Amino acid sequence: MDINHNDKALALERKTFKLHIISQFFNGISLGIVILQDIILKKSLEGSDFQVMILALLVSSAFLVSIYGSEIVNRSASRFRTIVIIGFTAKSFLIILPLVNSSIFYIFCIAVGAYLDSMLLSIWNIAFKHNYTEQSRSRLFSYASTVQTILLLISSTIIGYFLDINNNLYKILFPFAGVCGMLVYYNLAKMISLSIDDYKGKNKIEKSHYSFKLLKDIVILPIRDLLRIFIRNKPFLRFEIYFFLYGMAFMVLTPVVPVFLVDDLELSYSPISIAKGFVFHSTLILFTPLMGRYHGKRNPTKFCGFVFLVLALYPIILVSAKHSLLLDFPVNKEYVVYIANFIFGFAMSGVTIAWALSSIYYAPVNQVSNYQAVHITLTGVRGIFSPALGYLVMKIFAIQYTFYLSAFLFILAGLFMFRESRNLHKN
Repeated sequence: MDINHNDKALALERKTFKLHIISQFFNGISLGIVILQDIILKKSLEGSDFQVMILALLVSSAFLVSIYGSEIVNRSASRFRTIVIIGFTAKSFLIILPLVNSSIFYIFCIAVGAYLDSMLLSIWNIAFKHNYTEQSRSRLFSYASTVQTILLLISSTIIGYFLDINNNLYKILFPFAGVCGMLVYYNLAKMISLSIDDYKGKNKIEKSHYSFKLLKDIVILPIRDLLRIFIRNKPFLRFEIYFFLYGMAFMVLTPVVPVFLVDDLELSYSPISIAKGFVFHSTLILFTPLMGRYHGKRNPTKFCGFVFLVLALYPIILVSAKHSLLLDFPVNKEYVVYIANFIFGFAMSGVTIAWALSSIYYAPVNQVSNYQAVHITLTGVRGIFSPALGYLVMKIFAIQYTFYLSAFLFILAGLFMFRESRNLHKN
């Protein structure tokens, strides 16, 4: 009986991994195109610093709706159909983006797409938890992430080159990214339809049963669930507080880095795409499998503490590119940006896995998507104010002070994570 159950689990894992690989193949192409969205706004559409901040704030705060997406999908009569409808609608905004040549419309399309994308972020964890075995989850996730990263670095590097030739090519590339994104969600929907969690028939609601009470439940219950989870699970609450500090450190830079690269360093598309695409993501490819094995299935606090402290080097090295000398040696500013993005890629290879899988460690079996939805929603909470904070520091003081603030927050988050890890061992 156990052998038969094990065979079924392995068969499900193989099917899921195949769909996961296919989805991440198309996701890598799509992300490789939109990764330069803030640079395109600044360079091709000549957006203001304020508009870059608004784009960063809207994209970051989009994570707020994740907790509602989880509720909607899990209450639907067909999760497959609901995922396809939400996902395809999200990517349709990339298809219509070139229809109006306006920075405002550009921001609107990306922001609406980001909000709809965020509604499905926590849904992936249903498949990760229930379709993968505990022994293989981190390893298989890292392999699929590597496939995505390979396609991302190839597409982003090529696209940067072509945008230098014609900076309006994004009007063709973004619709193509939208089509690839639709294929991502189709494969996600198939993964979820294979899931062996306790959804089937539990929350089925026919169209005729929709009511004001249901709408109120969808809006209010996730907030109650968030508070309930934190009250009952104090270790998860502490983990999220410290992860929140990391997220602030990351997000204060989002409106500042495009301005820094374009205005302060005066870089063209090619070196920016090489740094953000090739260097950053080739580093992800190299280190993601290693980080996947190191993360494993144990408590993630020590792991997060390490990668957060490494991340503190990124803003310090990047801002040094503004100066003509580094450590008393003349250094090309482009090389400094490449070095900074190498460090960034190394640390983010760990953060990517921790961000996607750490909540599983704390979550009961039947609340995996709920815990991840809480995790993602808090990303949206910090996204409401962190980009604006970075923008204000840049405007009130000077751009380099935003980088110093980011480094300080990374260090603080790392030290708190290490303290939590030590406290766990004491207990």
